Amino acid sequence: MIRSHRQDRETQQQGAVDLMTRDLAGPRPAGLQPLVDSLRERHGDSLRALVLYGSTRRSDNPRDGLVDLLAVVGDYRTAHGIGLAAVFNWLLPPNVYYLEAGAGENRLRCKYIIISQAGFRRRMRSGLDGYFWARFTQPCRLLWSADAASARSVAQARAVAAERFATNAAGLADGELTASQFWELAVRANYNCELRPEPPGAARTLIERDPEFWDTLSAEILPRLPGVRAATGGYIFAPGPGAARLARLRWRLRRYWSRTLNILRLFKAAGTFANGVDYLGWKLERHSGIRIEITERMRKYPRLAAWGLLFKLIRSGALR
Repeated sequence: MIRSHRQDRETQQQGAVDLMTRDLAGPRPAGLQPLVDSLRERHGDSLRALVLYGSTRRSDNPRDGLVDLLAVVGDYRTAHGIGLAAVFNWLLPPNVYYLEAGAGENRLRCKYIIISQAGFRRRMRSGLDGYFWARFTQPCRLLWSADAASARSVAQARAVAAERFATNAAGLADGELTASQFWELAVRANYNCELRPEPPGAARTLIERDPEFWDTLSAEILPRLPGVRAATGGYIFAPGPGAARLARLRWRLRRYWSRTLNILRLFKAAGTFANGVDYLGWKLERHSGIRIEITERMRKYPRLAAWGLLFKLIRSGALR
């Protein structure tokens, strides 16, 4: 019976997996191969897949900005060796790193995150912290994979993430919405969990860039959710008062929990990111509005400096 239920669920998810597979194989910016080569050299056989996500996916010239990459590894010990990096990544993934590759005018800069295959699958199912399932529901591109099984694992995890994202957001919806309107609501709810919420209209802009993707994803996922049914031109959401109250409560809890974890991830990045304390100071000023002067001593002892910065920000009231 358990096996039959699992097979039924896998069959239901197959359409979403196929969509994610096609999306990963879609067009990508030119010129990213130096980053791929450098990451393969840096992480060797531990590397299983490289995924491009974020705004660079749509860029005509990735050299103008900071490329966002996901590096999926087999396990943390092989990727990091024995030390704190592996422990920190297991406790609170992902670890964040900086890399430059290419020469002269073709120089590329990237921020890449590392997570294990098992951790990636687990975090895509996580109910409260949307760091992974909200990001990787969105369109991405597979730049490299060790084999077909690794590529398929990424697609399957993304299909699970999309269902989790939709399930969490469905309780916030009421009445008839188009696919674009629903996902705009979902993305906006997740933006409110970030340290610095995006400006009004950002969620709509993001969804409008890939309407076919969101329409297809909705057709695969939404009719299977409780309280949702397909209608002409859209979907009718009727979560019921109890489910709606629970959904709003969970999103309030998610807001505080996600912001706490995001702060901890930023401070963890101070020890793994090149010029990590400078990066941390810039990010915290951007999120809190408090200007932080970075000293040479702070650069020499980035982890110690990170906790000092956290204390200062708490005292200032910038982090609530």
